[in-house]
Amino acid sequence: MRGARGMLFVALAFAVVIVPCVPACAQALAGEAPRRLIAIDNVCAWPNLVKMKDGTLVAVVFNQPNHGRTEGDVDCWGSTDGLSWTKLSTITQHEPQTNRMNHAVGLNANGDLVVLCNGWDKIVPERNAASRPVQTVVSISRDGGRTWAQGGGVLPQDDGLSWQVPFGDITQAANGDLVTGTYAFGRSSANGEKIGNIHAARSRDGGRTWLVIAPIVKDRHCECALLHLGSGKWVAASRRFGVLDLEVFASDDDAFTWHSVTTLDIQPVSSAHLLKLSDGRVLLTYGNRAKGSYGIEARTSSDGGATWGKPQQLVALEHSDCGYPDAVELPGGRIVVAYYADRIAQHERYHMGVLNLSIGELR
Repeated sequence: MRGARGMLFVALAFAVVIVPCVPACAQALAGEAPRRLIAIDNVCAWPNLVKMKDGTLVAVVFNQPNHGRTEGDVDCWGSTDGLSWTKLSTITQHEPQTNRMNHAVGLNANGDLVVLCNGWDKIVPERNAASRPVQTVVSISRDGGRTWAQGGGVLPQDDGLSWQVPFGDITQAANGDLVTGTYAFGRSSANGEKIGNIHAARSRDGGRTWLVIAPIVKDRHCECALLHLGSGKWVAASRRFGVLDLEVFASDDDAFTWHSVTTLDIQPVSSAHLLKLSDGRVLLTYGNRAKGSYGIEARTSSDGGATWGKPQQLVALEHSDCGYPDAVELPGGRIVVAYYADRIAQHERYHMGVLNLSIGELR
């Protein structure tokens, strides 16, 4: 069901746990921004943030208040400050008994917004084991997310597995291509366990077609976040089925070939996001779904993802249906982290939450 989506800009009246806290952190937030707020109400979201060339922000979100169980689409919301958000458009147009929910988002060289969006067929009010991904479609906006040109189907189907599902940021490679992470999944014929392949998909025409698919690993992986560090060096973080931890990969040849770097000792997690900070560090954010530790956590790396610091809780949450964070850095070192939660004590409904912190608070 489509719920009312009036804008709700409420700073929540409780403390956010950040360890350790920099003494002058409150003053470090530009314009005394609220620490934490409900930015978009009544959506499951799985948010993807994009900083536009003029400095404004765009968030692409799944527009239904459930975990993909009903028909729905992805919407585009805009903000000038990361605090107040306005709906700009609905991007996709789902077919009956399907939805459009899994998405990757970014800018091409012209500054146009590119959205790849996958979804599910055979949607019914309750869980349906027969539901499978539908093929990804591409949408491109030349006016900051207000109107969209709809393209055809893109991304292939892996042999014996699903259609490839887009995830995370769409980023420009050193050679000018656009690159994003994709995954395809299914079950092993031997033991019935979930298996999945992850890839780096490439577009050479501004996002209209995605014809080059470079494998990262074929195993039991899904939801692969990619980050271009510069000069053709990349880092990726992917969740693994079964253990639900994160494995980190790296590429030295502009995302064509990859090798495993490390596995992070955190589980179970939601998907991750990677951001290169202005001080040179890499910020990894993810949802912690371990009982008693629900929330959004961060780790930083000072060596391009080879080693990582200890986990740091950014937001404490009350339930496990949470996570999928996405972060951007604004001028002055303010970090905006968007995430989703099914409910909190003060607000018992799905929403996209936003956390504001300063770069100096990240240890």
